[in-house]
Parts: sequence; structure tokens; C-alpha cells
Amino acid sequence: MKKILSLTIVTSLLLAFSACRDESLNPLPTFLPGVHGFTIFDGIPFNGNLLARPQPYELANAKNFPKTGQEAAKVDFKTRWVSLDNKLTVNKIEIFVRMLESYNDPDGNPKVADLSGNGKGKLILTINPPTGNRQWNSFSITPSQIYNAYKAATVKYDKVNATGVFNNPARPRPEGAWLRPAESATYGNVEADEFIVTWVLYTTDGQKFDTWNPDSICADPTSVSEANSNCQVSFIVK
Repeated sequence: MKKILSLTIVTSLLLAFSACRDESLNPLPTFLPGVHGFTIFDGIPFNGNLLARPQPYELANAKNFPKTGQEAAKVDFKTRWVSLDNKLTVNKIEIFVRMLESYNDPDGNPKVADLSGNGKGKLILTINPPTGNRQWNSFSITPSQIYNAYKAATVKYDKVNATGVFNNPARPRPEGAWLRPAESATYGNVEADEFIVTWVLYTTDGQKFDTWNPDSICADPTSVSEANSNCQVSFIVK
């Protein structure tokens, strides 16, 4: 009888403690549903090794813009969104591109200007609506799109005066060759223009996913699967 009474008391105390517990003080995080994206260069095959990451189709500069004839040029991509628990649905994907220009300042120091001005890039296109979970969406980025997005960009090459990037006599950018490879300008040797592609995912419940921890999803080391993820792909003029 004493043993039964003791168990009853202990059970009552545990129930009382649970009822009064403040969940906000729980050190274990509550994980909410989320989505991530995976974007690659289209037309580059899988190398046959499931454990090899990154694959050739996700390496930087796997495809590039040509030096000339840019009016008809393009780089093809494909992207997909992934919901691991199938609790969210993406209904819009925005594709952004940052354009980075290399130059040398008046003291001869190499510099890189992010022409977007905000570190996020310019909106180039929207996929609305995208295909379903883990299904590919194809799209292309052209030099003309980049030029139109950045044609008003300026840089203070001399640290004082803002000069239009596409009207800079020190590094001419003629029609059809708006975007430049590595070359020698009047202010010295400079690297090729670089383009960094990123994306923003919107879900049907109104959420927006546009940043991730660079030590997790952005550096996804897992083997090749339909759940792979990344946060950007980049290419140049070559």
C-alpha cells in the first residue's frame, strides 16, 4: 500500500511540474518546416560518382558568357525547390544576379565593385509558378538581361567621381561585348566580370526564404540526391 501511495504522489508531482513548465525556457529548439533550393548549370552531365560533390554541373564557371557576340549568347540553368517534410509548397522563385567588376584604384590597388550596390543583386527573372517539389525548372540568363539591369551602374574609380560602368573610356564596353573578360585596361590588368546567381523562394503560406547559414545548406556536402542544396552559382566572361 505504501509503494502504491508513493507512486501516486510521484506521478502527481510530475504532472504538476509538467503543467507549470515554461516552454520558452526549453533549451531545445523547435524546428519549423522550411524549403531550400538547388540550382545548377544545365547541359552538364553527372560524372557517375554519387559521393562526388560538388558535381561538374555546380562548379563555378562551368559555363560562361563569350567575349563577343553577346547579343545572341546565354547561359542555361535549371533549378528546383525542396521541402524535405512536404509541409510547404513554393509558388514563386525569383532569380537574382550580382555583377562584380574588377578595377585598379589610383594607387594601383586591385578593387572589386559590387554593381548591385546592396550585395543582393538585381532581379533578372521570376518563375511563377514553378514545378512541384524536387522537380526541375529550366531558365536562361543572357548578357542583354545583365546589361539592361546594370546599364545605369556607376563606380568611383578615382575615389571621387562616379563614372558609368558602361560609359567608362578606360574600359570600353561596346555593343555585343558589354561584359568583359580578363584584360588590360588603361589602369592595368583586371579580372573578368563575375556574375553570382542567387534565388528567393516564396511559399503558399506567405513565407519568404532567401538566406541560409553558410555552414549548412550553402556548403551541402551530402552525396548526389534529389535533396541536394546550394545557395549560389557563379560564372564569368571567357
